[in-house]
Amino acid sequence: MSFNLSVKTVMIILLTTLFSTIGNFAGAGPKKFRVSNWLPDSVPLVKYAYIEWAEELEVRSKGDLKAEVFTGSVLLPPAAHLSGIRDGVVDIGYHAGTYTPADLPLDNVLAQVAISYSDNYVAMLAVTDLNMNEPDLQQQWDRHNIVFGGGYATIPFRLFCKTPVISLADIKGKKMRMTGSVHSDWAKHVGAVPVNVPSSEMYSGLEKGQLDCASNTIAQLKASSLWDVSKHTSMVELGIYYAGYLYGINKDFWKSLSLQQRRTLFDSFSLSIARTMIGYSKAEDTVMTEAVTKGVILHEPASDLAGAISEYKAVAREAAIKIGKERFRLDDPENLISRFEASVKKWEKLLKGIDRSDEIALSALIKAEIYDKIDVKTYGIH
Repeated sequence: MSFNLSVKTVMIILLTTLFSTIGNFAGAGPKKFRVSNWLPDSVPLVKYAYIEWAEELEVRSKGDLKAEVFTGSVLLPPAAHLSGIRDGVVDIGYHAGTYTPADLPLDNVLAQVAISYSDNYVAMLAVTDLNMNEPDLQQQWDRHNIVFGGGYATIPFRLFCKTPVISLADIKGKKMRMTGSVHSDWAKHVGAVPVNVPSSEMYSGLEKGQLDCASNTIAQLKASSLWDVSKHTSMVELGIYYAGYLYGINKDFWKSLSLQQRRTLFDSFSLSIARTMIGYSKAEDTVMTEAVTKGVILHEPASDLAGAISEYKAVAREAAIKIGKERFRLDDPENLISRFEASVKKWEKLLKGIDRSDEIALSALIKAEIYDKIDVKTYGIH
């Protein structure tokens, strides 16, 4: 296996190793570590899951665990949040799994059915539960020297366009930035032209005319200032996104933690995941209202466009199985999808009667049903 690391990255690794060695030799002081999320600070996956989480973790650990948070592409570009965590450039980070499909075949098969889901609460907990308990998924992360710490799921994706996109006729031929391969497949299905660029390049693509539309959550209109370059939002519902992980932990860093530190880390995830789910829901309502004041027009899709999405969702499962077999050479992708569907049903039941705006109730449920059932002495230790 070969690695193509820049001089800057090599220096970061060497310095991190040196400081870690000195700290261990001294045997005193707080455990300091680096975390990275390449999304903008105001996105719920950063604001609640990284910035506020780091503050909460320091308080919860009584100063024993101190995370230095890097956002944007300060340390790592988007696609490098798999290899960068594996190699110890950062100790914990977020990764969008569809950026590295060849490395994460199981993850990408599950990502294929995301277009069929809209409940980010259920999906976020279902995907976390599955990844932390299924042996084959654990082995997938283990191969990359990563301990899966927690998953995520976005609110439904919409379309931000330069001109109105209401009907199928409007969408044909449009150059569209799509989130993952399943969304790109749908774009091709309706005659659009999917363009593969990270979300960090949506603004420039729309501004320069390289893109006619970009797909993401409503929250990105504000977080990435897309409302400055896109005045038309099509309220199509293109499913959600949960590929990769919210918290991928470098295995060597995980092993260096005491059992109490590992448990504290997990307990902090319970609260930050709850806050992230609630934050996404609030952002959707707030940003839609703000967008109108910024001159953005919200368009409801015509029946033919809405129908085309519904038709594609109906065959998404079958397409995912085919992709799993043909593209990723998996023996039984249908079984993997069935296990995810079972996890979804489990969490639909568990969330019934829970006040979804109550972060304390949600975090208690997550802690009891996921993290408390994990043995931190053996989890991630191979």
